Amino acid sequence: MGARYILALVLMIVVMVAWSIFYGNRFAPQPDESETTEQTPATSDTGETTIDPTTQATSNTTTAPLSPDLWTQVEESPDDSMVNVQTDNYSIVFNEKLGIPKQWRLNRFPDRSDPESAPLNLIPENALGCLALKFGSAQLALDALRATWKADKPEIDITDGRDTQTLLFTTTIGDKLRVGKQFVFYPNTYYVDMTVTFQNVSNAPILIGGNERANGYELQWGRGINADLLPYEKRSGKRGRHGKEGAKVYIGNGKPKRQLKPERALETVLWAGMDSQYFTAMMIPDKEIAATYRLTETPQANTAADITVIAPTDTASLVVPSFYLTTQQKEEHEFRLYVGPKDDTILKTIEAPSIPETPESALNLSKIIDFGFFSPIAWGMLWVFKGVHNIFGNYGISIILLTALVKICSYPFTHKAHKSMKKMQKLQPQLLELKEKYRDDPQKLNRATMRVYKENGVNPLGGCIPWIPQIPIFWALVALLGSAVELRGAPFLLWIDDLSAPDTLIELPFTIPLIITQIDAIRLLPIINGLTTWLQQKFVGNMAPATDNMQVKLMQFMPLIFIFIFYNWASGFVLYWLCNNVFTVAQQYLQNRYATDEDEIVVVDGKKRNNAKQKRNS
Repeated sequence: MGARYILALVLMIVVMVAWSIFYGNRFAPQPDESETTEQTPATSDTGETTIDPTTQATSNTTTAPLSPDLWTQVEESPDDSMVNVQTDNYSIVFNEKLGIPKQWRLNRFPDRSDPESAPLNLIPENALGCLALKFGSAQLALDALRATWKADKPEIDITDGRDTQTLLFTTTIGDKLRVGKQFVFYPNTYYVDMTVTFQNVSNAPILIGGNERANGYELQWGRGINADLLPYEKRSGKRGRHGKEGAKVYIGNGKPKRQLKPERALETVLWAGMDSQYFTAMMIPDKEIAATYRLTETPQANTAADITVIAPTDTASLVVPSFYLTTQQKEEHEFRLYVGPKDDTILKTIEAPSIPETPESALNLSKIIDFGFFSPIAWGMLWVFKGVHNIFGNYGISIILLTALVKICSYPFTHKAHKSMKKMQKLQPQLLELKEKYRDDPQKLNRATMRVYKENGVNPLGGCIPWIPQIPIFWALVALLGSAVELRGAPFLLWIDDLSAPDTLIELPFTIPLIITQIDAIRLLPIINGLTTWLQQKFVGNMAPATDNMQVKLMQFMPLIFIFIFYNWASGFVLYWLCNNVFTVAQQYLQNRYATDEDEIVVVDGKKRNNAKQKRNS
C-alpha cells in the first residue's frame, strides 16, 4: 500500500473520529456563549416553576396578600376523561380536565424502538406544558392552576377523507375570565389551527398579564420532546449520531436558535417549539399579536441518563403581550400548530394563520432542517435522491447511482493519480540509489528527491487527490442520513429495511462492549464492506510503490478496523462506502488492463534513463 494512500486513509479516520467526538454525539443542545437562558426563580417538589404566592397582580396593578390555601393545583389522574382525535396522519389523546394533549402520535411513522411498531408519540409521558397557558399575573396563574376544562365532544374521527371538525375546551378562571381553546383538525394535513379566546365575564376590567408589557400569557410546549430511538440505542442507553435538537425559535433571519440574545429577546417571532432528529412540534402565532419567545429551564434529577426525551428540562413558549378586557369583552388569538416530520415538501406549504404569505412574511419552516456545514451539498444530494426515487422507488438505488456519479466526476483526478503512481513505481530504483548516495545528508537527499519528482512530472501527493471530492460527499451523506426524514425507514432490499439505521441480520441475546462500538447483532453490510476494503487494498496495493514493514502491518488491520468503525453506522452510509470500494476496484482493474506497456523515460541527475530496459538487464 502506497504512502499516499495510507495517508489518505489515516486522514479520513482522524477526521471521522474527530467529527464524532466534537459534533457526532450531542446528547443535549447547549446554548451559545453569547446567549442567556431564563432561570426559574423557584421550583416546586415536582420540578415545575412556582410563583410567589404572597402577592397578586389585580386589574389596577395593586398588590394584596394571597392565602397559602389557594396554592392548590389540579392534578392528573388515571381516571381522567380523555378525548381522542383520529386523522389519517396523526392521533391525539387530550386530557379533558387539563385541556392539553397527552399523546400526539404520527400514524405514518412507526416507533422503531417498539417491537409492536406502534406509531411514534412525540409528547413525553410526564410533560404537562404542551399547549398549556401560563399567565403573567400571579392571581390568574394561581386561579388557572385550580381551573378544570370541559370539552364539547368526546371524540373526533376524520379518517377516510371526512370533513374538517373542531374541538372546543372551555373553563372559567377565578369567576372572572372565561377561556376557550378551539382546535380545528383538517384531513390529510399535519397542521392544526388553534384559537384561544378570552372573555371578561365580571363587572370590572381585567388585565391579562402582569405589570410588564411583554408578560401577558405564554403558550407552551414542553418539557422536551420524545426522541426517535433505534432498537440498539434503546438497549444500550446511548444515542448515536444526531444534530442539534431541542428548543428552537426563528425570528425571520439567520438560523433557528435555541435562545435569543438579550438585545433581541423582545422581537416578534415567526415560530417556536421543539424538534428532534426527524420531527418537530412548532407553534406559529398570528403576527398581529406580536408574540415573543421565552425558554424556561426546569432542572430535574437523573434527566441526563434518560435518552428517550430530548431537552427534558426545557419548555419553549410564545409570550403574548399584556392586554385589557373591559366588561364582557372578548378577544381571540390565533395560532397554527405543526406537529409532524421535518419534510421540506410539507413545510413549504405551511403558512401563518390569518395573513396571506408574502416574501416578507415567509415562515421559512424548512430552516428547521439542519444538514450542518455541508448543507448545500446535502440539499443537492437530497434533490438527486428524490428524483431517482421517483423513478425506481428505492433510495438504496439512489445511493448507488450517487456513488457512481461521484466516481465518474472524480475519474480525471483518479486517472491522474494512477499515472502518478505508475511513475512513482518506475522511480523507485532511482530513489533508492539517491537514498544510498545521500544517506549521510538528509537535506541533499530531499532536494535530489524533489528534483527527480519535478523532472519527471510526479506529484508525491497525487494519490490523495481522488479523495478530496469524496470528503464533502462523505459528511453530507452522514448529515443527510441523520436528518432527512425521507430516508428514515426507507428499505433497500432483503434484510436492509432502514437505510438510516444499521442493518440487522440476526439479533444477539447478549452485548459485546468494545472501545469504538458495541455488538448486539450480526450486521452483514459492515462485514462485506470490510471484505471490499481488503480487496481494494490488493488492487491498489499492486500499483503502489514498495513500503516499509510498519506500513504493511498497519494496512493489514485496516479492513478489520473499518468493520468495527462502521458497525453501528447507518446502513445507507455503509452502502455508499461499499459501493465506492467496488467501483474503485473496477476502475483500477480497467486502468491496469488497458494501460500501455510502453517504456517510460525517467530523468535522474539530468540524464534520461530507460527504466524498463534497466529492469530487464538487472
